[in-house]
Amino acid sequence: MIELTGQSSPSVERSSPSRPSFRRRLLTVVGPALGGALLLLALLAWGAVYVALQQGAVDVLQAEGIEVTADIEYNERGNLEVDGHGWEEVHHRLADKRVDPVFVQVFDRYNRIVRASANIDSLSARYPEQPRASPRSSAWMPTLQTFETGGRTLYYLVRPITRDGQAVGYVQVARLLPKYSPVLQRYGAGLALVVVLLFGGLLALVGWAAGRVLRPLRRITAFAETTTSSDLGDRIDVPETADHETALLARTINDLLDRLEESFEALRTFTSNAAHELQTPLTVLQGHVEIALRRSRSAESYESTLHLLDRRLGEMVRTVRSLLTLTRLDQGEELSTEPVDLGVLACEEGEAAQSRAEDKGITVTMNTDEVWVDGQPDLLREAVQNLVDNAVKYTEDGEVRVSVTEEEGQAALRCRDTGMGIKAEDLPHVGARFYRSQEAGTADSEGSGLGLALVRRIVEAHDGELRVESIPGEGSQFELSLPAVPAPASAQAVDAS
Repeated sequence: MIELTGQSSPSVERSSPSRPSFRRRLLTVVGPALGGALLLLALLAWGAVYVALQQGAVDVLQAEGIEVTADIEYNERGNLEVDGHGWEEVHHRLADKRVDPVFVQVFDRYNRIVRASANIDSLSARYPEQPRASPRSSAWMPTLQTFETGGRTLYYLVRPITRDGQAVGYVQVARLLPKYSPVLQRYGAGLALVVVLLFGGLLALVGWAAGRVLRPLRRITAFAETTTSSDLGDRIDVPETADHETALLARTINDLLDRLEESFEALRTFTSNAAHELQTPLTVLQGHVEIALRRSRSAESYESTLHLLDRRLGEMVRTVRSLLTLTRLDQGEELSTEPVDLGVLACEEGEAAQSRAEDKGITVTMNTDEVWVDGQPDLLREAVQNLVDNAVKYTEDGEVRVSVTEEEGQAALRCRDTGMGIKAEDLPHVGARFYRSQEAGTADSEGSGLGLALVRRIVEAHDGELRVESIPGEGSQFELSLPAVPAPASAQAVDAS
């Protein structure tokens, strides 16, 4: 057994330069996909942080605006009272970046300034004295609306002051635009490093997985490259740890080797038997010719030798013809079929065997019905002829009965004899090419051992079956079972007349 472990054969490492390896192809396909997926995840992560920073900046202004609005009162005279707010807080008084200044303006309904934080006056440039347009923010991306003043960039938020659903004033809150670009840059660099490490680690993992898959495949390839006809007994061992696909491939190759080994063995046997069957009559023929040529003989002696040669040559011709027929059937040659009356065919072959049976003192009894099958007439005739001849050949006393009936849509042709029979251990080999039992081989009969093999193969080519029953010393019964078909219109017209 060849195990799927260990180092691969150097011959397996050879690869066509025009065909990339599975590992390279996998990395070529998976690498860009992994890189794209990781890059997309990194961009999403970076974008999420950016949105969070933006939202945090907006939340600071919203919280300040809500606090200022909550401290403002609306008196009976229709004026805004803003003194309740803590205007003296340091981030309202100073504009220094260290205190994170917040610039607040309160406007009445007529957009006139009611109160402004003290840090606005410390700005060198003119600060807007009218409420600016409210910034628009999308549902997922907060927007920072900005303006420039005194060399500084501020972002702002305008919040209305409402009473009974009416706007009675506005609060405008501004703050220095936060500088979070360095944070985003550091975060982006960290993400890039993580992406590179993950990408390299995943590619290494893919390469390792590809190598794990390819190792047993290389072993299988090496085994297939080095296996010859003399190594057909070797098999690939499938370990329990093998993947399903690898194990399936190994088992499939093992099954293929089983079939190849069986075919090679059958071919060896067939070649040996064929050579033996052809060599024996050729040797006999050569011997008779040599004897006939040693000295002059009478015309009657030469005629006797010629008759013997004719009989032997006839046997060789039948053997070669049977081999050719088996070869055609093995090659799957399509049969030219037509309706055949199996009963009539059996009767004709039974009558043809009558003279040979009478010479041996046995009788041939026919009991046939009109049963039609779809088949090749010459092949079916050869199958029936072989059965009847075989029965007559191995029967020394008694009779041979041939019957044809139709049973449940099947045409059944039975040939029963009272001959020597077949032992139970020989029954499985009936129909094997060149096989002859010991009793048949020692009997006073000639044959190549191809008759029943030809019968079985012809029946199989017609989608039928050959069955054998036998009792040693009492006889045998061979049964051909073929699909029956309705009688053709021409036959029905003849029967009607």
